[in-house]
Amino acid sequence: MGSCLSFSKENVVQEAADSVPMEESKTNMSNHYSIHYPKHEPRKNSSLYNKTHKQMKDIPCFICNKNGIETHHYFIEWAATNAIDWSKFGEASKYLYNPQTGVNINQFDWQEVSKTPEIFIDSHHNMITLCKEHHRSGRRGIHHVPYPDWILQKFSVDNFTFLE
Repeated sequence: MGSCLSFSKENVVQEAADSVPMEESKTNMSNHYSIHYPKHEPRKNSSLYNKTHKQMKDIPCFICNKNGIETHHYFIEWAATNAIDWSKFGEASKYLYNPQTGVNINQFDWQEVSKTPEIFIDSHHNMITLCKEHHRSGRRGIHHVPYPDWILQKFSVDNFTFLE
């Protein structure tokens, strides 16, 4: 959990208090929200998705390096496809890199993607590999844990457990 402070006299006092080391702590989190997806066809694996999954099958989990992976749509979930402004996304893609492969994702004709979104959605540019626990588990999976908390698992020391 991060903190943001604006500059004021009160913050100087707060910063002094914050400089005292804190003991390990546990905070129970509960996030309740509704996510809305646009109308879409039922999910079917495209031939590109099957090819991408096969190409990535030997890449270990992005978080824990275990084998036995599942592929995860990283930047854009398949169900969100019909509500994405692909020209906006294309502009942003200049600065976006797949976090697992390091490849810049700005390799598409975004007008073509707007007509046939699966050419990006189901490509290796939009996929990372995860084990079942870090993909779909309610305690540690990317589908259930806010990203700032989820990503901590990748960088923990001595198997420190951030999420339980």
